Amino acid sequence: MAQAERRDFEGRKAFVTGGGAGIGRAIALHLAEAGAKVAVIDLDGGAASGVLKEIRAAGGDGIAIEADVSQEAAVDQAVVDAAEALGGLDVLVNNAGIVIIKRFAETTLDDWDRTFGVNLRSMFLTCRAMLPHLRDSTAGAIVNIASMAALRYTVPHLPYAAAKAGVVSFTRDLAFELGGEGIRVNAVAPGPTATAMMGRLTDDEVDSAGLRFVLSRMGRPEDVAEAVAFLASDRASYITGATLPVTGGAELASRPLRSEDG
Repeated sequence: MAQAERRDFEGRKAFVTGGGAGIGRAIALHLAEAGAKVAVIDLDGGAASGVLKEIRAAGGDGIAIEADVSQEAAVDQAVVDAAEALGGLDVLVNNAGIVIIKRFAETTLDDWDRTFGVNLRSMFLTCRAMLPHLRDSTAGAIVNIASMAALRYTVPHLPYAAAKAGVVSFTRDLAFELGGEGIRVNAVAPGPTATAMMGRLTDDEVDSAGLRFVLSRMGRPEDVAEAVAFLASDRASYITGATLPVTGGAELASRPLRSEDG
Protein backbone atom coordinates (compact mmCIF):
# COMPACT_ATOMS: atom_id res chain seq x y z
CA MET A 1 0.00 0.00 0.00
CA ALA A 2 1.61 3.24 -1.14
CA GLN A 3 2.15 6.14 1.24
CA ALA A 4 -0.89 8.42 1.18
CA GLU A 5 -0.30 11.98 0.07
CA ARG A 6 -3.38 13.27 1.89
CA ARG A 7 -5.04 12.46 5.21
CA ASP A 8 -8.53 13.59 4.24
CA PHE A 9 -10.20 10.89 6.36
CA GLU A 10 -8.29 11.17 9.61
CA GLY A 11 -10.63 10.16 12.44
CA ARG A 12 -13.38 9.02 10.06
CA LYS A 13 -14.91 5.59 9.65
CA ALA A 14 -15.86 4.08 6.32
CA PHE A 15 -18.06 1.15 5.31
CA VAL A 16 -17.08 -0.38 1.95
CA THR A 17 -19.16 -3.13 0.37
CA GLY A 18 -17.55 -5.57 -2.02
CA GLY A 19 -14.29 -4.55 -0.40
CA GLY A 20 -12.51 -7.90 -0.72
CA ALA A 21 -11.23 -7.56 -4.27
CA GLY A 22 -10.92 -5.37 -7.34
CA ILE A 23 -12.26 -1.86 -7.15
CA GLY A 24 -13.59 -2.36 -3.61
CA ARG A 25 -10.19 -3.45 -2.35
CA ALA A 26 -8.56 -0.42 -3.94
CA ILE A 27 -11.15 1.87 -2.34
CA ALA A 28 -10.70 0.32 1.10
CA LEU A 29 -6.91 0.61 0.91
CA HIS A 30 -7.06 4.19 -0.36
CA LEU A 31 -9.42 5.36 2.39
CA ALA A 32 -7.24 3.64 4.98
CA GLU A 33 -4.14 5.35 3.57
CA ALA A 34 -5.96 8.64 3.97
CA GLY A 35 -6.64 7.99 7.66
CA ALA A 36 -9.99 6.23 7.80
CA LYS A 37 -10.81 3.16 9.84
CA VAL A 38 -12.44 0.87 7.30
CA ALA A 39 -15.12 -1.80 7.58
CA VAL A 40 -14.39 -4.17 4.69
CA ILE A 41 -17.61 -5.95 3.76
CA ASP A 42 -17.61 -8.88 1.35
CA LEU A 43 -19.50 -12.09 0.61
CA ASP A 44 -16.08 -13.75 0.74
CA GLY A 45 -15.03 -13.39 4.36
CA GLY A 46 -11.52 -14.59 3.64
CA ALA A 47 -11.03 -11.92 1.00
CA ALA A 48 -12.31 -9.24 3.37
CA SER A 49 -9.92 -10.43 6.06
CA GLY A 50 -7.06 -10.37 3.57
CA VAL A 51 -7.70 -6.71 2.76
CA LEU A 52 -7.91 -5.88 6.46
CA LYS A 53 -4.50 -7.52 6.95
CA GLU A 54 -3.11 -5.26 4.21
CA ILE A 55 -4.62 -2.22 5.93
CA ARG A 56 -3.15 -3.17 9.30
CA ALA A 57 0.25 -3.99 7.81
CA ALA A 58 0.38 -0.41 6.53
CA GLY A 59 -0.51 1.03 9.94
CA GLY A 60 -4.27 1.38 9.50
CA ASP A 61 -7.17 -0.34 11.21
CA GLY A 62 -10.71 -1.52 10.68
CA ILE A 63 -12.88 -4.62 10.69
CA ALA A 64 -13.61 -7.38 8.17
CA ILE A 65 -17.22 -8.56 7.89
CA GLU A 66 -18.61 -11.41 5.82
CA ALA A 67 -22.09 -10.49 4.58
CA ASP A 68 -24.45 -10.86 1.64
CA VAL A 69 -25.45 -7.24 1.09
CA SER A 70 -28.52 -8.22 -0.91
CA GLN A 71 -30.06 -9.59 2.32
CA GLU A 72 -31.73 -7.23 4.81
CA ALA A 73 -30.76 -9.00 8.04
CA ALA A 74 -27.14 -9.38 6.93
CA VAL A 75 -26.84 -5.70 6.08
CA ASP A 76 -28.45 -4.54 9.30
CA GLN A 77 -26.10 -6.73 11.37
CA ALA A 78 -23.03 -5.67 9.39
CA VAL A 79 -23.78 -2.01 10.02
CA VAL A 80 -24.31 -2.64 13.74
CA ASP A 81 -21.07 -4.59 14.00
CA ALA A 82 -19.09 -2.00 12.04
CA ALA A 83 -20.42 0.96 14.01
CA GLU A 84 -19.70 -0.75 17.32
CA ALA A 85 -16.18 -1.79 16.30
CA LEU A 86 -15.18 1.54 14.76
CA GLY A 87 -17.06 3.93 17.03
CA GLY A 88 -19.55 5.21 14.46
CA LEU A 89 -19.70 5.53 10.68
CA ASP A 90 -19.17 8.54 8.41
CA VAL A 91 -18.72 7.25 4.87
CA LEU A 92 -20.63 4.60 2.93
CA VAL A 93 -19.23 3.25 -0.33
CA ASN A 94 -21.68 0.99 -2.16
CA ASN A 95 -19.35 -0.99 -4.39
CA ALA A 96 -20.63 -4.58 -4.28
CA GLY A 97 -21.70 -5.77 -7.69
CA ILE A 98 -22.01 -8.69 -10.08
CA VAL A 99 -22.25 -8.85 -13.86
CA ILE A 100 -23.72 -11.60 -16.04
CA ILE A 101 -22.89 -11.22 -19.71
CA LYS A 102 -25.66 -12.75 -21.83
CA ARG A 103 -27.88 -11.58 -24.64
CA PHE A 104 -31.45 -10.75 -23.63
CA ALA A 105 -32.94 -13.92 -25.15
CA GLU A 106 -30.71 -16.09 -22.94
CA THR A 107 -31.18 -14.02 -19.76
CA THR A 108 -33.20 -15.76 -17.05
CA LEU A 109 -35.37 -14.27 -14.34
CA ASP A 110 -32.81 -15.52 -11.82
CA ASP A 111 -30.10 -13.59 -13.67
CA TRP A 112 -32.27 -10.47 -13.45
CA ASP A 113 -33.11 -10.91 -9.76
CA ARG A 114 -29.53 -11.71 -8.72
CA THR A 115 -28.14 -8.74 -10.63
CA PHE A 116 -30.65 -6.28 -9.19
CA GLY A 117 -30.28 -7.78 -5.72
CA VAL A 118 -26.54 -7.18 -5.52
CA ASN A 119 -26.23 -4.07 -7.67
CA LEU A 120 -29.26 -2.03 -6.59
CA ARG A 121 -31.31 -3.61 -3.80
CA SER A 122 -28.19 -3.67 -1.66
CA MET A 123 -27.88 0.12 -1.94
CA PHE A 124 -31.36 0.61 -0.58
CA LEU A 125 -30.54 -1.69 2.33
CA THR A 126 -27.16 -0.20 3.19
CA CYS A 127 -28.29 3.42 2.88
CA ARG A 128 -31.32 2.74 5.07
CA ALA A 129 -29.26 0.94 7.72
CA MET A 130 -26.51 3.58 7.66
CA LEU A 131 -28.77 6.61 7.78
CA PRO A 132 -28.83 7.06 11.60
CA HIS A 133 -25.03 6.96 11.69
CA LEU A 134 -24.67 9.37 8.79
CA ARG A 135 -27.06 11.76 10.52
CA ASP A 136 -24.88 11.62 13.64
CA SER A 137 -21.75 12.35 11.62
CA THR A 138 -20.46 15.81 10.78
CA ALA A 139 -19.06 14.44 7.50
CA GLY A 140 -21.74 12.07 6.23
CA ALA A 141 -21.14 10.98 2.64
CA ILE A 142 -22.32 8.20 0.36
CA VAL A 143 -20.57 7.20 -2.86
CA ASN A 144 -22.29 4.63 -5.06
CA ILE A 145 -20.57 2.71 -7.83
CA ALA A 146 -22.57 2.99 -11.05
CA SER A 147 -21.09 2.09 -14.44
CA MET A 148 -20.45 3.38 -17.91
CA ALA A 149 -23.07 0.79 -18.86
CA ALA A 150 -25.69 3.19 -17.45
CA LEU A 151 -24.62 5.74 -20.06
CA ARG A 152 -24.09 3.73 -23.25
CA TYR A 153 -24.06 0.21 -24.67
CA THR A 154 -20.93 -1.83 -23.97
CA VAL A 155 -21.61 -5.59 -24.00
CA PRO A 156 -24.81 -7.67 -23.68
CA HIS A 157 -25.74 -7.45 -19.99
CA LEU A 158 -29.15 -5.81 -19.94
CA PRO A 159 -29.93 -6.48 -16.24
CA TYR A 160 -26.57 -4.99 -15.22
CA ALA A 161 -27.03 -1.91 -17.40
CA ALA A 162 -30.57 -1.41 -16.11
CA ALA A 163 -29.49 -1.81 -12.48
CA LYS A 164 -26.61 0.62 -12.91
CA ALA A 165 -28.93 3.15 -14.54
CA GLY A 166 -31.03 2.72 -11.41
CA VAL A 167 -27.96 3.55 -9.33
CA VAL A 168 -27.67 6.89 -11.12
CA SER A 169 -31.29 7.88 -10.42
CA PHE A 170 -31.12 6.45 -6.89
CA THR A 171 -28.08 8.64 -6.25
CA ARG A 172 -29.74 11.77 -7.63
CA ASP A 173 -32.98 11.42 -5.69
CA LEU A 174 -31.35 10.39 -2.42
CA ALA A 175 -29.02 13.38 -2.68
CA PHE A 176 -32.05 15.65 -2.93
CA GLU A 177 -33.72 14.08 0.10
CA LEU A 178 -30.64 14.09 2.33
CA GLY A 179 -29.03 17.35 1.25
CA GLY A 180 -30.80 19.39 3.88
CA GLU A 181 -29.27 17.15 6.56
CA GLY A 182 -25.75 17.76 5.28
CA ILE A 183 -25.35 14.25 3.87
CA ARG A 184 -23.91 14.21 0.37
CA VAL A 185 -24.67 11.41 -2.11
CA ASN A 186 -22.68 10.94 -5.30
CA ALA A 187 -21.77 8.17 -7.73
CA VAL A 188 -18.81 7.11 -9.82
CA ALA A 189 -19.39 5.42 -13.18
CA PRO A 190 -16.30 3.38 -14.06
CA GLY A 191 -15.54 2.26 -17.55
CA PRO A 192 -13.93 -1.13 -18.22
CA THR A 193 -11.46 -1.69 -15.38
CA ALA A 194 -8.81 -4.36 -15.00
CA THR A 195 -10.46 -6.57 -12.36
CA ALA A 196 -11.75 -10.14 -12.15
CA MET A 197 -15.17 -8.89 -13.34
CA MET A 198 -13.54 -8.35 -16.74
CA GLY A 199 -12.80 -12.07 -16.92
CA ARG A 200 -15.20 -12.63 -19.81
CA LEU A 201 -12.91 -10.59 -22.07
CA THR A 202 -9.81 -12.25 -23.52
CA ASP A 203 -6.36 -10.73 -23.05
CA ASP A 204 -6.38 -9.58 -26.68
CA GLU A 205 -9.79 -7.94 -26.20
CA VAL A 206 -8.61 -6.16 -23.07
CA ASP A 207 -5.51 -4.91 -24.90
CA SER A 208 -7.41 -3.79 -27.99
CA ALA A 209 -10.13 -2.15 -25.88
CA GLY A 210 -7.54 0.41 -24.81
CA LEU A 211 -7.40 1.65 -28.39
CA ARG A 212 -11.03 2.73 -28.06
CA PHE A 213 -10.31 4.99 -25.10
CA VAL A 214 -9.28 8.61 -25.41
CA LEU A 215 -6.54 7.96 -22.83
CA SER A 216 -5.48 4.75 -24.62
CA ARG A 217 -5.48 2.32 -21.71
CA MET A 218 -7.73 0.12 -19.61
CA GLY A 219 -8.78 1.59 -16.28
CA ARG A 220 -7.18 0.51 -13.03
CA PRO A 221 -8.98 0.00 -9.70
CA GLU A 222 -6.86 2.82 -8.26
CA ASP A 223 -8.32 5.24 -10.81
CA VAL A 224 -11.78 4.61 -9.42
CA ALA A 225 -10.58 4.71 -5.82
CA GLU A 226 -9.13 8.19 -6.35
CA ALA A 227 -12.47 9.46 -7.61
CA VAL A 228 -14.40 7.83 -4.77
CA ALA A 229 -12.08 9.33 -2.17
CA PHE A 230 -12.45 12.77 -3.68
CA LEU A 231 -16.26 12.63 -3.67
CA ALA A 232 -16.35 11.30 -0.10
CA SER A 233 -13.95 13.98 1.17
CA ASP A 234 -14.41 17.58 2.22
CA ARG A 235 -12.76 18.59 -1.04
CA ALA A 236 -16.10 17.77 -2.67
CA SER A 237 -18.17 19.51 0.01
CA TYR A 238 -20.26 21.37 -2.60
CA ILE A 239 -20.91 18.34 -4.82
CA THR A 240 -23.97 16.15 -4.41
CA GLY A 241 -26.27 14.22 -6.73
CA ALA A 242 -23.51 13.89 -9.31
CA THR A 243 -22.37 10.85 -11.29
CA LEU A 244 -18.73 11.14 -12.31
CA PRO A 245 -17.57 9.02 -15.27
CA VAL A 246 -14.14 7.46 -14.70
CA THR A 247 -13.75 5.81 -18.06
CA GLY A 248 -10.64 6.98 -19.88
CA GLY A 249 -13.06 8.34 -22.48
CA ALA A 250 -14.46 4.87 -23.22
CA GLU A 251 -18.02 6.22 -23.37
CA LEU A 252 -16.96 8.31 -26.36
CA ALA A 253 -16.31 5.19 -28.46
CA SER A 254 -18.79 4.37 -31.21
CA ARG A 255 -18.44 0.58 -31.02
CA PRO A 256 -18.97 -2.00 -28.27
CA LEU A 257 -16.00 -3.50 -26.47
CA ARG A 258 -16.26 -6.92 -28.15
CA SER A 259 -16.33 -7.25 -31.94
CA GLU A 260 -19.08 -9.90 -31.82
CA ASP A 261 -21.41 -7.46 -30.06
CA GLY A 262 -21.32 -4.90 -32.85
